[in-house]
Amino acid sequence: MSSASPPSSPKSTAKNGGAISNVMNQNNESHLHRRRRQQQQNESSSSFDGFLTSKLLLRILGVLLFLCVLSSLYLGSYYHVHHQDYTKASEMKQKKDDFIRRGDKATTAITISEEESKTITETDSKEPSAIHETVVFESIIERVKWTGEQCNSVPEHHVDTLTTSLKKATDLPPLPEGGVAVALKKWLDSEHDNNNNNENNVYPTCYLPPPKSCDVTSYTLVIMSHTTERLEAFMDPLADMVNSWPGLTEIIIVWNSPRTTLTSVSDKKQQQYAIKLLSWDTDPNHPLRIFFSLEEGLANNLLNRYHPKIQPKNEAVFYFDDDGPFFSKEAMVDSGLEMWKRNSNVQVGAFPRNIRYLSKRMKEAGKKGLMDSIDIVTNNVHGDSGATYPPFTPFCRNATGDHVEYNYFTFPDYNAHMLLPSGSILHRNFLCFIWHPAFEELRTWVVHHKTMPDDMTVSTLVSHLSGRAPRTVPQKINSFNSGRRLTEDSSEYYYDTSANDAPIPNQSHRRLLWKNPNWAKWREEAINSILNYFGAIHPGTVGWCAGTKYSQDHHK
Repeated sequence: MSSASPPSSPKSTAKNGGAISNVMNQNNESHLHRRRRQQQQNESSSSFDGFLTSKLLLRILGVLLFLCVLSSLYLGSYYHVHHQDYTKASEMKQKKDDFIRRGDKATTAITISEEESKTITETDSKEPSAIHETVVFESIIERVKWTGEQCNSVPEHHVDTLTTSLKKATDLPPLPEGGVAVALKKWLDSEHDNNNNNENNVYPTCYLPPPKSCDVTSYTLVIMSHTTERLEAFMDPLADMVNSWPGLTEIIIVWNSPRTTLTSVSDKKQQQYAIKLLSWDTDPNHPLRIFFSLEEGLANNLLNRYHPKIQPKNEAVFYFDDDGPFFSKEAMVDSGLEMWKRNSNVQVGAFPRNIRYLSKRMKEAGKKGLMDSIDIVTNNVHGDSGATYPPFTPFCRNATGDHVEYNYFTFPDYNAHMLLPSGSILHRNFLCFIWHPAFEELRTWVVHHKTMPDDMTVSTLVSHLSGRAPRTVPQKINSFNSGRRLTEDSSEYYYDTSANDAPIPNQSHRRLLWKNPNWAKWREEAINSILNYFGAIHPGTVGWCAGTKYSQDHHK
């Protein structure tokens, strides 16, 4: 028989219910703990995943930054390697601009603004007065060619007519006849090859100065020296010039000795002058500065005063020797500068020398050329009208035995053929030509000749570059008429002594001239060699009064 379970009592029911409730509570708590643990684990997993994600992003950014740095370094290196030549060329062009084209006038071809520097080539080609060196060199080559034709066609009665011959005075071989044409042709050919090969030259392009520079009001004064023995001779006149010469805004002392010759001086008086000179150089308010040639990579050379490295800031450049003579303000500023303004493409000066022709042919040709030059100046006394000047006189050493005499006794204002440095004025553009690589053969010969004839060389070279003779100005002008215009000065205003005129020494007895008894022969050999190198000589100076009422009519 089966039996049924007895029904539960209320007490037992309550007890069982409590047990069940406890079990359920425990189960709920256990479930809650599991959920919390699961949530914590999920949160921990999310944080770790976020950390991994952030770290990955940082690594990616780091890699990108590293690649950017590498790219910058590579591009910088590429620019340095592949654009170094361009940078050097740009620097050279800027230096050329500072030297050749810096000036007072915005209307001349040698002056450009900073904004125009990028289009300098186009600017030059549009300016009629900016004559490129190529045109100048080709003109000289044509002159030498024409001279050769003239010499080869000289009539028989003009051949070997001289009773004397030029005797060799030194061991230095003479310059080759017409050699300047060969040197210039070689340079032009090398320039053509460089252009075809896209090679840059290290020397700037030269340009002839304009024929007139009427707006110029300031000028630079250059004196070259090498010894403290000459300091007193030129520093005392300089002090007066700084105080009384209007327009003198720069003085350049070209020092051809080590700096120590000025800083370590034993003689007390010379030491005082050396200290003063160095103080002028460091004084920002004083117009003087010292150019130490040796520190600029130049040797002791008389041509250093004409080197482009001196970088005169003014277009007009005055020159004096360190031992003078130092001409007055009336001669140099009131007269000389005014003459130069109207003839800024030639050399102007107050210290001329004369070359004496010996052959009848040269005398006749020179006289005709000089008379024609006077007519041109007379018709346009205030400047260059663009007229074609007469041809140079052929110098035919090989064909006819031509040679000339160097007249070192007088200083003729009329029919002079060269100017001594003291009291001369040049446009700064000529400095570029004087040290041009094309004339290296000529400069080398000058340095090795016993007289180092830089004066003859510069005068002859400048005349062939411009195709014209120099212009001269009087050494003395009456100070009471210094306000008169240049064309109104005349010989009636001259006087023998004046407080405003520096004494002019007897240059025929200068210490250097007679230091060696063969000096005159050496100088004569030098001028003959230089003229033979260029093949011709200009007709001569027309005189400072040409074209004025004080000039005699040569047609009468």
